[in-house]
Amino acid sequence: MKIDPTAPSATPLHRTPAPGAPAPSTSAEAVQRPKEAAPVSALVHAMPAAVGGSDFDAARVAAIREDIRAGRYEIRPERIADGLLASVRELLAPKGEA
Repeated sequence: MKIDPTAPSATPLHRTPAPGAPAPSTSAEAVQRPKEAAPVSALVHAMPAAVGGSDFDAARVAAIREDIRAGRYEIRPERIADGLLASVRELLAPKGEA
């Protein structure tokens, strides 16, 4: 996993309720969500291919989402730690060595 410092991550995405869903439960949620906010899915689909690129696998995301809903998703901390350590090593390696 490589972290790209130029990624436009400064703008948070806001969730909008599904049609017919109840209003936000707290006033803080209502304040944080602009009224004209587009659905998150519309924002994701509108991203240019250079940002999303081939790193996004919609089928994999759907499978993970379903596993989470069904309670089958297994979090493996050792795998997460190994990936983070590899990423840090890559970032700290002198140029030309990685």
